[in-house]
Amino acid sequence: MIHISAVPAERGSAWFTQGFEYFRRSAGPWIGIAIIFLAINITLGFLPVAGMLLSQLLTPIFIGGLILGCRDIDEGRGLQINHLFAGFNQHAGNLALLGVLYTLGSVMIIVVMVMVMFLTVGLDLIRVFAEAGTETALQELSLEHIRNVLLVILTGLLFYVPLLMTIWFAPVLIVLDRLGAVEAMKASFSGCMKNIMPFLIYGVVGFILSILATIPFMLGWFILTPMIIASIYIAYLDIYCSDRAITINQTS
Repeated sequence: MIHISAVPAERGSAWFTQGFEYFRRSAGPWIGIAIIFLAINITLGFLPVAGMLLSQLLTPIFIGGLILGCRDIDEGRGLQINHLFAGFNQHAGNLALLGVLYTLGSVMIIVVMVMVMFLTVGLDLIRVFAEAGTETALQELSLEHIRNVLLVILTGLLFYVPLLMTIWFAPVLIVLDRLGAVEAMKASFSGCMKNIMPFLIYGVVGFILSILATIPFMLGWFILTPMIIASIYIAYLDIYCSDRAITINQTS
């Protein structure tokens, strides 16, 4: 049975600072992994719909492999580029199922947003967007239309945030605790719900870091992306393995 702990709010920012230490210890492999992952996503981008579906299906598998890499960094073995593909050798079925469930959830959210758009914004404005283009449509937006568009966006967020909570720790729980996809999603949601305050701080810090990473031609994402992956692993240790020390801080 998975034990879930509540951690202090300040841990939300510490997940990033400790995540940077994981990047620093294996900077070369991390950057190599980021370049390969970017190339894969660019390639998938040439397949409009199929590429997006494949990306959502494969991403949990890639993350699962990188989590195994974080564990190896934590235990002193270091990160290798082939960790990016390690998820294909271990727990690929559950990780792929996680990708399928996430994709289905995303599609359902889009359907709900479209329904809300039809009910609030109306067919006429949608036709203007489709026929006249975004610039003309924006000129015709009334204050009421703007409120309704914001309502559609907030509706999407209302459903997407819980979906994100169900998958945040799921790859870690699958590869390290050997949970099934659905069981891992339930445990991930519970872990996030029990630590709302740390995640609020984590979100604010992450938003600021994402802006800073984007400014220098988006090059900062080659550092921030590994930090995010490592932060998921570190938060997992805090929340699901509270009796375990993070050894990387003792060896630096």
